[in-house]
Amino acid sequence: MRRAMNRRLRLLPLLAALALPPLHAATAQDAGSQTAPKPAERPGGFDALRSETRHQLPLPSGPLAYTAVAEFLPLRDGQRDEVAARVFTVTYTLDGDAREDAPRGRRPVAFVFNGGPGASSAYLHLGALGPKVVGFNEDGSLPRPPAPLLDNPDSWLAFTDLVFVDPVGTGYSRGIRRDGGKEEGARREEDPGKRFWSVDADSRAMAEIVRLWLTRNGRWESPKFLVGESYGGFRIAKMANRLIGDTGIAVNGLIMVSPVVDFATIRGGGGLLVPALRLPSYAASAAANGLVSGTPEQAAAAAERYALGGYLTGLAGLDYRRAGAAQGFFAEVARTTGLPEELVTRFRGEIPTDVFARELLRGKGRVASVYDGTFTAADPDPSAARLPFDPFLKGTVPTYTTAFAAYAHTWLGVRTEVPFDLLSNRVNRGWEWPRSGQPSAVDDLQSALTLQPALRVLIAHGRTDLITPYMASRWVASRLELPEGQADRVAVTVYEGGHMMYTRAPERAKLAADARALVEAALR
Repeated sequence: MRRAMNRRLRLLPLLAALALPPLHAATAQDAGSQTAPKPAERPGGFDALRSETRHQLPLPSGPLAYTAVAEFLPLRDGQRDEVAARVFTVTYTLDGDAREDAPRGRRPVAFVFNGGPGASSAYLHLGALGPKVVGFNEDGSLPRPPAPLLDNPDSWLAFTDLVFVDPVGTGYSRGIRRDGGKEEGARREEDPGKRFWSVDADSRAMAEIVRLWLTRNGRWESPKFLVGESYGGFRIAKMANRLIGDTGIAVNGLIMVSPVVDFATIRGGGGLLVPALRLPSYAASAAANGLVSGTPEQAAAAAERYALGGYLTGLAGLDYRRAGAAQGFFAEVARTTGLPEELVTRFRGEIPTDVFARELLRGKGRVASVYDGTFTAADPDPSAARLPFDPFLKGTVPTYTTAFAAYAHTWLGVRTEVPFDLLSNRVNRGWEWPRSGQPSAVDDLQSALTLQPALRVLIAHGRTDLITPYMASRWVASRLELPEGQADRVAVTVYEGGHMMYTRAPERAKLAADARALVEAALR
């Protein structure tokens, strides 16, 4: 199971060095006001390598003056209480009169994570939430390099302070070798960050970073929110429960973007439910490519009704010894998905995600992305049964890597020669999954909702996301136990586009509006 999952989630070769050269504080070049960075802090012998700059975000309602702090936080490990990793964070807080909506120190603050495992926070940072955003094409497709970096009119900074966190081994965050690198044998070759590369160790470490940030910034009275994309959604559900149990911190809201909450709903182990939950996203993607009638929204709605009805019972009733008797069923699945009937028959009505993306447009010499079924690319190898990479995901790597490296240097004053690791294959391959069963954060989410009766959850999905289909989250949400009259505490919203629906400017604006609504509702 682990090999299969790693193969699905594999990203790209690791390029980052493990040694971390000094990060020199520098003043960012900005159209707004600027201040010289503060001197580096050295609490307990750890160099925070802190750079502070000031900026303005022009908005139709008036400019937002804010401070950006790029720094490394020390992550301690075990009974030795030694620094085991340097975790890179970027914090945005509003300045002066912009804080009039809340007393100083009590403005909401959101801690933001991406997924992978092995992804830095740059996707949400420069894709949706931060004051700057990478400009994609109007339809959300990849821009010509280098991608433009634009003011973000939909930055969440307008309604909450933001803390972007790169887990150990991603972005500029790195593990620190014990005993000054004097370990003998195989341990010397092992990445020092590996001790944090598991479901439990990761959630524990990231919860500690939240506690440390609150302590250092005196923000214990601030309403607290966690934001996570993809595996990051899984991570923050775990964190919400762990923060209550380990540190006594209750969060006010969770915002999950294209999350997986229970792996059994999107991978093997979920039985016939898994292909049923994928079907609406298949139908929406087929409609977007002109292979199914109606709009993607209409095709998905029709497939929703079919998925948990005739499709599910059709799969359950199949007799493989008499497959010919099921041709009517296979024909209906073909009409729903836009796939050739022969292919549907061969796979007995259960089409794996990578096969769907590979075969949907084979006749046109193109392939679709599992991250967004509306994104297509020329087929690099028509004779291959499987694609060696996802065209959209791999295309975003140079887009966001170049944009963030330039942004960190020019606007945040970051000075380092360490490669920025947007997506770490080393972390992804080295991740330790539970040895039995499928990973799930459902119990953690249920516990957090129970222990924090005011907690609100927003689960946001793209309709044509094939890797984490929206129906999987609807299924999970429908099975959370909430008191009578409190069903609105957990909302699942669907947008046009795929896993990174925010590359489309209109959907980014809708996501920001829904996030603002959750924050405001959580504070009432």
